Amino acid sequence: MNLYNEIGSYGPNILRFLSLFLLWDHPNLFFYYIIGICFDYILNIFLKGFIQQPRPNFSSKEFDLALKNNKRFIFKDGIPYNVFGMPSGHASSVMFSTIFIYLALRKTNILYLYLFISFITVTQRIVYQYHTFAQVFVGIFVGSLTAYLFYQLAEKKIKGRIREKKDDYGPV
Repeated sequence: MNLYNEIGSYGPNILRFLSLFLLWDHPNLFFYYIIGICFDYILNIFLKGFIQQPRPNFSSKEFDLALKNNKRFIFKDGIPYNVFGMPSGHASSVMFSTIFIYLALRKTNILYLYLFISFITVTQRIVYQYHTFAQVFVGIFVGSLTAYLFYQLAEKKIKGRIREKKDDYGPV
């Protein structure tokens, strides 16, 4: 097993589970993170279908054959594999988690860990020719923007909440 490949392949899942763990005690942020990561995934599928740019590891013959037969997914090693590469879903997902968690917690040590895993993930996508640099770059942009917007939604909800003031035991 190549650790670089494993972290690159499973980087989005690693960061999702870590994010859920870190946000567990923050119910509002936890909720918006889950909704946001699902939205990011759906947006990625929509953009891939709209843009229809092939992955760099597909031959043009293989890609044209898939399009001609209305096959958006092919099976590689028993796993469905999207023939479209723009934008990179891995890049979008890791950046969504990285940006959202940083904005939510503001802890630089956690940010460095997330950036490290994100860097491995996005470079692995390019090195193994699952995506081009442009596909990864657009994925990073989409994931970052989506995270920022969902965090802003969560912040508006948090600021709008009315809570009872804790008793300061002062004179009435």
